[in-house]
Amino acid sequence: MRLMTLPAAAMFLLFTPALNANPVVFDTQSYNFALAGGGGGEQALLGSQTVETFCVDFNNEIWVPGNYTADLSTLTNGSDLSHTRFGSNTSWETITIAGDTTDSGTINDAGALGRYQMAAFLVTQYQTGQGSNAYNNGIQAAIWDILDPSSYGLAPNFANPDPALELAAQWYANPNSNTSFLSNFVIISDPSMTWNGAGNPLQCGFQEQLAELPEPREIAWVPAGLLVLGVFSVRVVRRSWAREN
Repeated sequence: MRLMTLPAAAMFLLFTPALNANPVVFDTQSYNFALAGGGGGEQALLGSQTVETFCVDFNNEIWVPGNYTADLSTLTNGSDLSHTRFGSNTSWETITIAGDTTDSGTINDAGALGRYQMAAFLVTQYQTGQGSNAYNNGIQAAIWDILDPSSYGLAPNFANPDPALELAAQWYANPNSNTSFLSNFVIISDPSMTWNGAGNPLQCGFQEQLAELPEPREIAWVPAGLLVLGVFSVRVVRRSWAREN
């Protein structure tokens, strides 16, 4: 019995993605859709898994050399943001939505985790198949505004962010909003990332990004299925051995 369960346990560990390990190998591959003024979505490899990554830092360009390492941070409540680019920020650019002080105040009162969560929510609202349209550009502008530290100055005004800012604020302020998707997101941050001044590229680092991972429930079926298969195999072998003896 003991000998037979070891292979099953080994398979369980082998096929469970180790995406919580820090740091992890990260490689960008190709843009899936690019937006006016920069930003948008890009395909990348996180470890051995293909993921979608999204621009959150207007001040720096997405570019990652092969086999680069990065830290991963989760977005659920209570997450540790000590490895992130904006996690220690306490000062942000003031958001002003024309004629909407309530939603503006919701964003301005939010801390770093809330801002990352609002950015992830807006990522889920992209019309990725539509490319650089006014709607997608507005979402990107809103993400940049939400994650704009006071040291940056105002994010580029290449699209109207107000509708997307209102959408994000209302989702964040609504206690009945769906937040389950947040478990599908991680923040990808370079452990050696440093600030090099507005308009200048990062030194020894790359632009921080949000990544949307495959559904955890779908991933979980693989090791669960292998574990069941292993247990079933043990029972079959034991019954066969019992008959023979």
